[in-house]
Amino acid sequence: MKYCVYIVACLIVLLSGTSLYALKTIDDVRGDKPGFDMEEVDQGDMDDRLLTPLGRMALEMPDMKWRHAQTTHFVLHYERVTFARKVGRMGEFMHDYIGEELQVAEQQNEGRSHIFIFRDEKEWKAFLRTAMVSTEWAFSLVQGPTMFLQQDKDTTSSGSVLAHEMTHLVVNRYFSGTPPLWLNEGLAQWYEEFGYAAFKGIKKSKRPQFRSFKHVYPVSQILVLDTYPQTAAGVRAFYETSKYMVGLLMIKWPPEKIVPFTRALIQGADVYQALQDHYDLSLEEFTQALSGF
Repeated sequence: MKYCVYIVACLIVLLSGTSLYALKTIDDVRGDKPGFDMEEVDQGDMDDRLLTPLGRMALEMPDMKWRHAQTTHFVLHYERVTFARKVGRMGEFMHDYIGEELQVAEQQNEGRSHIFIFRDEKEWKAFLRTAMVSTEWAFSLVQGPTMFLQQDKDTTSSGSVLAHEMTHLVVNRYFSGTPPLWLNEGLAQWYEEFGYAAFKGIKKSKRPQFRSFKHVYPVSQILVLDTYPQTAAGVRAFYETSKYMVGLLMIKWPPEKIVPFTRALIQGADVYQALQDHYDLSLEEFTQALSGF
């Protein structure tokens, strides 16, 4: 299973099949959102239906003093409850926000997704050795229904990138497989921008966020790309182009149209045929629309 990994460094791909980005942690948004509930539970009583083998390995790390709590859709494993509540609140908010915008309600798997929060760099590096993740800069990792997250020392740093990573986790709840690379990262960037703003109670106009399209990755190539570019410039262009491609689809058409399009691609549909079937666009028309967006 592929990982989505965040790094604290320049955007250089170090792992095949991993998503790389800079991550610190969630902004200090005060107070729980209406309806948010987080209940501490014993390990034997937690919902383990979606616990992955790697998650079980993390639970069994001998030096970790895990506490466990459940929200509506997540099981959190942590040592410091304050930060865990922030992560849980964002998770539940993003889950509902994405579901409502895309008009999807059904979950692909019964059970709660798991989020493991490591409180410092020492514990995180011990986990990376357990997970056999080779880069020392990896800061966060998503694998299917599970997120592994290192807590940064600065708890008021950028939460937008946590929203990006949380999007990957939530998307994995709504879809039965991983979307193509450009679509997976483009969706995460869309909700990093607008889901996080909504989480903070900020109304942000969408169209003005898609100006100054400077770093362009060839559309015909990005549509079939299954590994990340190998240079910092290539990664920058990949992320920016992915964001604009998803932004075009989400703004010019009803957002929920992206759901059957995404499912078709997950099921192996030809991307050019899927663009024609769901958006009535040829590759040339899609490229032209993007350049004039």
